[in-house]
Amino acid sequence: MTNKVKKIINNVIEYNGKRYVEENSKGWLDIPELKISIEIEVHDKNKSWDDLKLSKREDELLTIEQCIWLANSKYAKELKMDCSSSKDDFFIKQPFEFNKKKGLVAWFVAYSDCLDLVTDRDSDYSGSDLGVRFVRKVSK
Repeated sequence: MTNKVKKIINNVIEYNGKRYVEENSKGWLDIPELKISIEIEVHDKNKSWDDLKLSKREDELLTIEQCIWLANSKYAKELKMDCSSSKDDFFIKQPFEFNKKKGLVAWFVAYSDCLDLVTDRDSDYSGSDLGVRFVRKVSK
């Protein structure tokens, strides 16, 4: 039996039925203050939480605290978390256990004139401006 590597999305591969983030750093921005690396681009737009199977990958999403910190940081512009793009919304980890139990998901929104955190949508919701960006811990 041969093991094949299957490309899932931009930097996610599947090997022997398990998914991994490719280890190259192209397309990732290191945030040493938070000890994380984050994908610069939002991808897989117009797919729902369910379509992307994010329930199994929630630990690879930004938290609400990280979003707030990043939106107020020197990294906001590069990540388009400064209202420079209203087409790069992305799913985040659900901050409320109550909402999570009800199957509701959360995401970061950048309008042209304000930022918002949505925490009360059904997991089958999708939109042309809504996608995902993954985060990984770095030990540097």
